[in-house]
Amino acid sequence: MKREDIQVICNIFKKQYEENIEVSSYKYDDRKYYETDFDIIDIEFLKENIYIEIDKLIKIHEIVMQLVDQNIEIIVANDDTDTEIQVFEKNCNDISGFGLFITSRKIQELEPYYTSDIYNAYLNFENVSFGVMFE
Repeated sequence: MKREDIQVICNIFKKQYEENIEVSSYKYDDRKYYETDFDIIDIEFLKENIYIEIDKLIKIHEIVMQLVDQNIEIIVANDDTDTEIQVFEKNCNDISGFGLFITSRKIQELEPYYTSDIYNAYLNFENVSFGVMFE
């Protein structure tokens, strides 16, 4: 991802969040894809507003996908995404361990949480809770 794109994305996040945003980019020799992490430091999701916050993240990523001039797929999690990326490289349709996955593709076996003309967002609290405890 180009530095200019990264800066634009950071600015989009900063307009929506007061928390510090840290950016890290990775390209491992044995990997097929590049990874760029946008970490919102010390963000706290609450059970009472988790869906509002998830919808907010989806809308932010919709803007990002429209601005970035390359094919990107987005994994949103509450920790390091390296494990998810390794699974994704083996099977790009296996998103069972992802908290929120945003893509322009339709994954046939799954019902999207949100769909637009641009992308589908798949939400799964089974393996990723975003720090929220559900009863």
